[in-house]
Amino acid sequence: MTRVVLFDIDGTLIRTGGAGVRAFARTAELAFGRAGGTATLRFHGRTDTSLVREFLGLHDFADTPDLRDHFLATYLFLLDEELERQRGETCPGVRELIASLRALPNPPLIGLLTGNVRVGAALKLAAHGLDSDFLLGAFGDDHENRNELAAIAQKRAAQMLGAPVAGAEIIVIGDTLADIECAHAIGARCVAVATGGDSLPQLLAHSPALALNSLADVSAERLLAAGQHWERPTDWEALYQARDTRWDKGEPTPALVDFLREHPEFVAQGGTVAVPGCGRGHDARAWAKAGFHAQGFDFAPTAIAEANAADNTGLEASFYQADFLAGKPPRPFDWLFEHTLFCAIPPARRDDYVRSVARWVSPGGHYLAVNYLQPQDEFGPPFGATVSELLARFSPQFELVKHWVPRSFPGRTGRERCFLWRRR
Repeated sequence: MTRVVLFDIDGTLIRTGGAGVRAFARTAELAFGRAGGTATLRFHGRTDTSLVREFLGLHDFADTPDLRDHFLATYLFLLDEELERQRGETCPGVRELIASLRALPNPPLIGLLTGNVRVGAALKLAAHGLDSDFLLGAFGDDHENRNELAAIAQKRAAQMLGAPVAGAEIIVIGDTLADIECAHAIGARCVAVATGGDSLPQLLAHSPALALNSLADVSAERLLAAGQHWERPTDWEALYQARDTRWDKGEPTPALVDFLREHPEFVAQGGTVAVPGCGRGHDARAWAKAGFHAQGFDFAPTAIAEANAADNTGLEASFYQADFLAGKPPRPFDWLFEHTLFCAIPPARRDDYVRSVARWVSPGGHYLAVNYLQPQDEFGPPFGATVSELLARFSPQFELVKHWVPRSFPGRTGRERCFLWRRR
């Protein structure tokens, strides 16, 4: 159950067009005689207090409460002036989401978790008419450490609700890696949104409970259920018979094409490769064209029939119906490749999947996976996964060689991640 939702401000609720950065720079020049004195500061995901202290240290000023207060007082005056000139914009979906959360039968407590000092937060929100939407908050003048702000917000929420609030009952919404980190610091779930400081692939690499291009992409109900898997029955054979195979793009995945082209050292060695969940066989044929002995396996008979009916002339590629989770491998393979198969397995069977991969790959062999981290669909399959989950599940039996963001089919860009493992 989600009882508290905490929003970051800059890049999550609003984009001020750099008003805060300009106000900081003008403060450095007008109040401290340091033109360009904030040019090296990184603002995303920071607290105002930590930024002021960094500035003072960089320019050999005494880090005293009086100087910090002088900087912030000047900054707030200039911030108000900058917002009058250019207030920026509200991020997509913000107003609609807040309204939807408040309209729920049992609405969560809605608050702020921001590095802005309290008055700065009020100025920015007032410029967009959002200053009355939040019942509590933790701010940059409460503590300079953002992770400590999360604990402060949790304590204030408990006081307001009159009962302890567990971290798992809190959702933190933010646009930077710092927001994900501070959510994890109290055991909360983070909904990361790529409207500000960091890109979608960067956010996904740090395992938020849910990652979005913008808050316009999520309903209130889905947001409160972040981190949960919603399953619907899937009859793969019926989908193939009905030709309802939207995941099949008629060609091998771009990630595999690029991998085979960019790694001649593996291609030169050749060997055997198993492709479970092979569908119509596009990826298995790509391996075979590169000189490997490829075998594709799929649960759906129609998929295998169509894979065998395709033009496999001159290729070491063969296809078999098999239950990858329950069946025994015909032989240990040098390679196992899967393209978004892990995300198609019901989460309750993910341990079975890991054990199957270990059975099918020879010691010292390789497992190459294109994992679909967090699909945009509300229901699975495909089911969401996080980098931290994948590392935790596979590391005991596999050594991670590397992982990276691959080239993807349209609609999946930034949401897929390749993992190259070596069997221990």
